[in-house]
Amino acid sequence: MRFRTEIIRLASEIEQISASDQYRSGEEEKFVKIKRNILDILNTLYGETSREYRVVKLTSSPATAVKVLKHIAGRPQK
Repeated sequence: MRFRTEIIRLASEIEQISASDQYRSGEEEKFVKIKRNILDILNTLYGETSREYRVVKLTSSPATAVKVLKHIAGRPQK
């Protein structure tokens, strides 16, 4: 449950960054920091070999990271 809340918060932060028309360098640095947090959570939940982890690790697109996070947040909880 704690990770789900964190995932939703991080997705919201990334959406705010990518909402601006220009993706400036300051926002890029912010995305890199958020991406590290996302990778830590995904590693804890699914491991480094999971599809979710690999997609976020390889992307430089905030939109792709948000899609992965929303997909995870929309899954039924176990």
